[in-house]
Amino acid sequence: MSNCPIRLSFSKIHSDKRLEKAYETFGIKTINRIISFTLFLLGAKRQDIAQYLGMPIGTFLSFLTRTDRYGLSAFEDRRKSSPFKALRAEALLKISLDVTEQNLIIQLNGNNQSIIIPRKNQLQCKVILLTFLNNGLLSFKEVSEVLGFSVRYTRELNTKMHDADVSCLIDKRKGQIHDYRFTPEIKAELIQQVAANAITGKPTSSRLISEQINERCNLTLPDRSIRLHMKKLGLPKISESLPTIVEDLKKTPSNDH
Repeated sequence: MSNCPIRLSFSKIHSDKRLEKAYETFGIKTINRIISFTLFLLGAKRQDIAQYLGMPIGTFLSFLTRTDRYGLSAFEDRRKSSPFKALRAEALLKISLDVTEQNLIIQLNGNNQSIIIPRKNQLQCKVILLTFLNNGLLSFKEVSEVLGFSVRYTRELNTKMHDADVSCLIDKRKGQIHDYRFTPEIKAELIQQVAANAITGKPTSSRLISEQINERCNLTLPDRSIRLHMKKLGLPKISESLPTIVEDLKKTPSNDH
């Protein structure tokens, strides 16, 4: 390239416009990594490249090492959703999730191919879901809803597993947390408690419902499990409409004789 007879001319105005658009699409870090690697390929000195882009020389050298190991994925900002991964996911694989009382079902490409994981195998569920997430095949929202975690906590788990392997997902204080089986009786208590709170004007948050059921029925049901089953049963919607229905029934004359 340095011996190319064609002399390239550069426009700062065009550069500013193109960079601004690229920053919005791919992120500043990703674009700066592309620029730095391009300058590196064209023969620029490592120290000069780092100085030009305002990055520590150690950071740039670590980036070059990652490109040798991981290829294109080294250009991505792991803290943000990856445009590279999103394009690969759309082109190669389409995934949908289904959660039953017993199993987590991962449907592949909208056909009959599926991965079935027992929900009691929580570590296995976490590892597979986070692996799909880290490769852009599932969203943070999808994974957090299935695991019963907040999006923020799911991001933290994803980063931990990426940096420190799957052992970091195990709760070393208690061992692997058991996924309490929601029997029909427990579901009945859940529906009953949500209905009672909604009718009397009390909050119907999963945390409060969990505390009330645990105290009243002498159970130990995790908040995240309560939240997951409330959503599966459609209880958040019911808790909003139930008080109105009850008031309307009170106003309706009885036809009993």
